[in-house]
Amino acid sequence: MNLQERIFDLIERISSEYFTVKQLYGSLQVGSSAERRAVTEALRQLERDCRIVYDKRNRRYRKVTGDCGKAVFSAHARGFGFLQTDEGEDLYVPASATRGAFHRDTVLYRRRQGTADEAEIIGIVRRGMARVAGVYNKKRDARFVTPDDQRFIADINVLPNRDMGAKNGQKVVVRVTCWPDDNRDCPEGEIESILGYPEEKDVDMWSVAANFGLSQTFPEEVRRRVGAIPQSVSDRDLADRRDLRGERIFTIDGEDAKDLDDAVSISVDKHGNYVLGVHIADVSHYVLPDSDIDNEAFTRGTSVYLPGTVYPMLPRELSNGICSLYEGVDRLTLSCVMTIDGKGKRTDYDIFPSVIRSRHRMTYTAAQAVLDGDAKAVSQYADIAADLMNMEKLAHILRDKRVKRGTIEFESREVYFVHNERGEVVDVKLAENSFSHQLIEEFMIAANETVAEYAAACDYPFVYRVHSKPDETKLNVLFALMHGLGIDVRRTQEMHNSVLQAALIRAEKTPYFNLINDVMLRTMQKAHYSDVNTGHFGLASRCYCHFTSPIRRYPDLTVHRVLKTALAGKMTDKALAYYEDKCNRAARQSDIREKIADEAERQADDVKKCAYAARLIGEEFDADISGVTERGIYAELPNTVEGFIPAERLGDSLCYDPERFCLYNDAVRYSLGDGVRIRIVSVNRQACRIDFDIVPPAPNISK
Repeated sequence: MNLQERIFDLIERISSEYFTVKQLYGSLQVGSSAERRAVTEALRQLERDCRIVYDKRNRRYRKVTGDCGKAVFSAHARGFGFLQTDEGEDLYVPASATRGAFHRDTVLYRRRQGTADEAEIIGIVRRGMARVAGVYNKKRDARFVTPDDQRFIADINVLPNRDMGAKNGQKVVVRVTCWPDDNRDCPEGEIESILGYPEEKDVDMWSVAANFGLSQTFPEEVRRRVGAIPQSVSDRDLADRRDLRGERIFTIDGEDAKDLDDAVSISVDKHGNYVLGVHIADVSHYVLPDSDIDNEAFTRGTSVYLPGTVYPMLPRELSNGICSLYEGVDRLTLSCVMTIDGKGKRTDYDIFPSVIRSRHRMTYTAAQAVLDGDAKAVSQYADIAADLMNMEKLAHILRDKRVKRGTIEFESREVYFVHNERGEVVDVKLAENSFSHQLIEEFMIAANETVAEYAAACDYPFVYRVHSKPDETKLNVLFALMHGLGIDVRRTQEMHNSVLQAALIRAEKTPYFNLINDVMLRTMQKAHYSDVNTGHFGLASRCYCHFTSPIRRYPDLTVHRVLKTALAGKMTDKALAYYEDKCNRAARQSDIREKIADEAERQADDVKKCAYAARLIGEEFDADISGVTERGIYAELPNTVEGFIPAERLGDSLCYDPERFCLYNDAVRYSLGDGVRIRIVSVNRQACRIDFDIVPPAPNISK
């Protein structure tokens, strides 16, 4: 019996509910400092395993009983919150049961007996927002910061002489130094940086980044080690690599992209099959396992892209330097070369370390111009124009095959923001998604599936990208919505991808396509990482992973390491044990960091949309009803800017019909998907809320 089990055995035999460390010292006959440290570490591990919890109020430990677990707390501005279990179940936490937890804290919870989905928090494992961005306030003798994120439900009192000279109304970042036992009380902290006044350039994005703990700077030790990495490929680096520098390999990316981690090539063999090459930056050559650089990349998990800037997973010397597949320079890669016949069937493949020299740094715009037959573009890229034409043919073949097997093709509605010279948002536009984008997407999907199937066939530890079937309750809502809109879909007892695919295809022929697309997207489970392969429902893929972006995603870097170890014939028992642990931890951490990145990017977009809408108060626009609740309706402009219209502005004595997704009375009816004319009436930039009003139709005046 190890020390942890001995301690837990003693805890179970202690008669009182609570116990102290001194009690354990006495029972275990602990004397030396080394023995005390061992007991302390064992207690910490028991806490991490959710077997005991330290109660700050009593300054004692107690054993955890009942149905317990560990999760991240998502708070609501009104004090209550939610937890999502590892199984994906949402648990409600009443305000009276939060026990001092703040938004994004990692907590221990216990399910409440007699309830189906309620829990109480029994301990704080780790604080989620140690640094908070907000507005600095001076009121007489009071100094405090009001957080930007209203889910951090308390102001933060600034300690005396710890305000860095901040002025009233400035945006600041405050570090919390003392947490209260109850989240209705105020934490204390000290100001670490002054961002500027809210209306000043870039302050809005700096505030979002601070609230999510994003940083563009790296620890000193990481910077020191990165500085020692050469920025060019040497002959020594080429050992055991296939030399592809003479082949027609090129990149296709966005105009502003600097972290180019994928390149492509194509040829046609003597049998008429396509030989597709996907060549991915070999980040693992430069980032060694468990090094300082690797540990920092693991902590960050992913690069985060906010409007106008990126918070990278890796230092720029790697992400925008030696790892980026720039034109005309040697770069180390991991290649996946696939032979694909005219029906889209992969008949052969090879995965191997390589070195390439990209012929061109193409943009999506330039690639599309070649595909469209633009004479100037074809002339400029004459050496690869035929390759691009073959790529277009193959991409269509691959896409058609995926559609036949049931892949659900969602419409992407990403936006970009147009700024003036002062940094103010003057327009919100939908990003273009030409076939050149889809071409690269098809090739990346093909490589990801190939790599995942190889690892699964060999039964190696791995990080898969998995996606479960939609929740039954959400499906019922979706099908009720489609039925109400006159979109008839045959629903099978066993939900298959093709059913939802058919629904989306039918919706394309109606004015409600964007609405159905968005609701169906919300109906889907969230794809996530796992060391167990359970397939990918949305892609209708039996086996899938992320292999193609190791510069910006940690799971891809882990996948590369597994592949290279296996390809080198070094997958020993020791290596297998190492990767079993590493893949499990990488999947869990990457899920956490991906969720944070998604939330940060979404909030940054909302902040920019609010800034845009604030310039247009009083102006009128056409919109579609995008949401209906008892409290009112949401309406969305064609550029995705969304606002709320309270029920009291819509009419008297409105009834809510949840099955038909509408608000109505004898005179009016507001249904999901209906077109409306709106006026922007107010913007609350602190709460990221835009309010609209309905513009009544002009009266029909006739003689």
